[in-house]
Amino acid sequence: MTLDEEKQTHTEQRDQLALRVKALKRQVDEGETELERIDGLRRKAQRDMEEQMELKEALQTRVTALETELKRKAQAAMRPALDSSALSSDDDDSLYGRSSITSILTEGNLQTSSC
Repeated sequence: MTLDEEKQTHTEQRDQLALRVKALKRQVDEGETELERIDGLRRKAQRDMEEQMELKEALQTRVTALETELKRKAQAAMRPALDSSALSSDDDDSLYGRSSITSILTEGNLQTSSC
């Protein structure tokens, strides 16, 4: 091999290596671009998830408040039925009148238990 041939071979190898370096740099740039895109998607997904968690917490707080209000209203609705005035026997007396009740109790045909 002559000196010119060796020089030409080295030049061709250098050019091939330079092309290979350019191709590798381009691949690195493309990889970095893809990595930035994926990282942006990850950050967006993280923000979306945080927003959803905040919304979930707010909705859970609202549900708890509504459940508490429902229990309170249910208890308030039950109170009149359990109120002592609602259980009074005076309301039943009005059906018969006091004299009617007294006459029923004093009638001679009342049966008493022998226990």
